[in-house]
Amino acid sequence: RWRHILVDEFQDTSQIQLDLVRLLTTNSLFVVGDGDQSIYSWRGASPESMSDFEEAFHDRKHGWDGLLDHEIDLTKYLGNICRNHAMLPDESRQRSLLKVKTVYLMENYRSTTNIVKAAQRVITGSGISRCSSSEEKKNRSSQDEIRQDMKPMRGTGPSPRILACKDGKSEANFVVKTVNSMVDSGELTPSSTVAFIYRTNAQSRLLEEACVEQNVRYVVRGSTGTFYKRAEVQDCMCFLKIMYNSRDRSAWARAVRTPSRGIGETSLDEFFRYCDAVTDKFMETPENDINPPTPMDVMLSLAPSGNDKPEDLGMYLPPKNIMSTRSLNRFIPFARSLSLLTEKATVQSVPELLSSIIDDLDLKSHFDAISKSREEFEDRLSNVMELIRASDRYSNDGPCIQISDDESMVNPLGNFLDDVALIADIDVDESDPNNDGRVVANLMTIHASKGMEFDAVFLVGNEEGTFPTQKAIGEGENSLELSEERRLCYVAMTRAKTHLILTWRREVSYFTGAGLKIKDADRSRFLDILVSKQERKAKGEDDQNRRIINLSSPSHMSTISKSHYTSNDSFRKREFHNKRNTSININSPLQKSSFYETSYDQLDADRKRSFHSESKMGNAVNSIKRDRELWDSWTPSYKKKPRGPSNQITVRWF
Repeated sequence: RWRHILVDEFQDTSQIQLDLVRLLTTNSLFVVGDGDQSIYSWRGASPESMSDFEEAFHDRKHGWDGLLDHEIDLTKYLGNICRNHAMLPDESRQRSLLKVKTVYLMENYRSTTNIVKAAQRVITGSGISRCSSSEEKKNRSSQDEIRQDMKPMRGTGPSPRILACKDGKSEANFVVKTVNSMVDSGELTPSSTVAFIYRTNAQSRLLEEACVEQNVRYVVRGSTGTFYKRAEVQDCMCFLKIMYNSRDRSAWARAVRTPSRGIGETSLDEFFRYCDAVTDKFMETPENDINPPTPMDVMLSLAPSGNDKPEDLGMYLPPKNIMSTRSLNRFIPFARSLSLLTEKATVQSVPELLSSIIDDLDLKSHFDAISKSREEFEDRLSNVMELIRASDRYSNDGPCIQISDDESMVNPLGNFLDDVALIADIDVDESDPNNDGRVVANLMTIHASKGMEFDAVFLVGNEEGTFPTQKAIGEGENSLELSEERRLCYVAMTRAKTHLILTWRREVSYFTGAGLKIKDADRSRFLDILVSKQERKAKGEDDQNRRIINLSSPSHMSTISKSHYTSNDSFRKREFHNKRNTSININSPLQKSSFYETSYDQLDADRKRSFHSESKMGNAVNSIKRDRELWDSWTPSYKKKPRGPSNQITVRWF
């Protein structure tokens, strides 16, 4: 026991940990915490731990008062732990009751004013209420009652930006491209810290691929590592590897143990010795003009067909001469499973084969067995589903294995494995002296970012069903799960020191019995709190009034232009455009990814009528009222004069 105890991050303590602190405490305890940053409810933590602290310790004789079945004399206890009796408190202090004193640390020296105010709007839920005022007051927690407004100490700084992207690929390309643009413009320096923060580990894949494609160095923080090096992803990939290149013995070593089949190193060595013996026997026959059998061929020969007897198994040599009966009995069921999968590989695409591997080999049960909690299992499963999404780009390239002598024929499975290898083999060392002075992007989940700070933060995937999660939404408004999602958003936003960019996707993919499907997504309720009142009103009138950023193809990569502000919104809206300008006819429907850069006042009467009746702004405005305010809300405040003939106006493409 100790006379003085300090507990940091007290908001993440569970009830058991609180009892432990009480047992260790005599009359001197100092705790530090913020209930708004309590994000471990699945471990028993509660945001009310700070307010409950006073109830646990106030007006008690000592920390364990009322916790034990028997009473301990405090004087004798202090005498035992104090070597210097002069340090003992006097009798009046020993008999006095404990008093709790609360000190609020309100100064924020990390983030700029705009970021702090934005985070406070999210955590308090100000701006949007999905329930009546009476219900809102009734549902206020003790943490809501003690919450204090922070006092930023770093100045105003750039305003946070909220942007919509077409899909996950566009979003990943956008954030990586923006980092390069900010470095080129001087907003970031090579020594600046940058973070891409997401809700679940599976979201890192597209960001990793975008970093590789655009030559941005990155590090994946947390215990899971890079996407393609995660255990559950490699468990699925090893079966694809042995089907494409069955001489990959490291892949075999992983496949025979996924899931556990009782095949150890000894049994695997016996199988490899049998493969070598079959190859030697094959090479003894000079008239053979074909390639020697592969380990997959040898494995498939162990799968019984029809009324095969044990002595009929194998090829060229009886396996029982090399493999023990115990090992052979372990390999026979595995060979039968691989035989069925090999047949499917000749007719199924890469994502279909991956799904068959997961289902036929019951890998979900394997992932459940190696997971320590339900949350870890769900995280592993989402990574596997993301792997199937990654392979979906090859779904139209035909079967995985195509039997043909034409070497120029496209091999979808080989192409997928080659693309994965390009990303999986990259290992960034931050201490590398040959860093070339480039910015290193830190990829991490919100939980992994706790306690860190970065010059620029990109919080991605802010749509309903992703952040907050569908599970939290299903629990209902004011549920513990949904409240924790809000605190997670607060934690993520407050990681930013100077630049904060929040993105969301208009289209997300999901899995059904028929495979991968695409659906429209809604902007996260947390972002709804941050947008201006005018934009929320426009959203209510027409849910399609949202700007889309489509960066799926390299030809549509964007650069940052000037910023513009609206009178009702302190948050910056950035417009993105390509380096080239194009003029088009106002009377023809605009293409999907275009928007106007002129002002309403600069349009003549004919153009105004034409605009109201026929034009569309990149799927962002499908029906527009005839008033200047709505026009100005969707165009930059810097005015561009029309170019070209009188019936044309300037349009920028992105």
